[in-house]
Amino acid sequence: MTLECAAIFFIPGESLVLIGGFFAARGHLDLIDLILVVSAGAILGYCIGFELGRRFGRPRLLQMGRWVGLREKHLDQGDAFFARYGGGAVFLGRFTWFRRPFVSLAAGSSNMTFRRFLFYNFAGGILWSATFALLGYCFGASWRTADRWMGDASLLGVLMLLVVGARV
Repeated sequence: MTLECAAIFFIPGESLVLIGGFFAARGHLDLIDLILVVSAGAILGYCIGFELGRRFGRPRLLQMGRWVGLREKHLDQGDAFFARYGGGAVFLGRFTWFRRPFVSLAAGSSNMTFRRFLFYNFAGGILWSATFALLGYCFGASWRTADRWMGDASLLGVLMLLVVGARV
């Protein structure tokens, strides 16, 4: 979780936590310990990503982003977005698998205060960890169904963010 949330290594975090919840339901792991360990990893990973974004973010994003058309004006728009919705973006970004690794980098490079980031990082990290561990625990043997369902929910969350972004 730490490496995924820090945008260092891309792994299917939800799937791993769901599987952990499945093993907790079977008595192989303690559910509370699972939630605590996953939360700690997710929160630490976002903190690492935030610091990487703060130290290297903007120049590195511009350098690497030229291949996909990323320009200074796009980063300025991102800064404005994080100034207005940064806490919500940090919190909700955790629940979308393809955005999770980049939210903390963007927050760090946008000069969001660490104190504000940390609050939403903790809240989102704990809720995300508990949600997916409990889903795996409750769904038991049908954890693949829960994984597919959460993928659809992530897509719905992205659509909601796009609607909110279009209104701004």
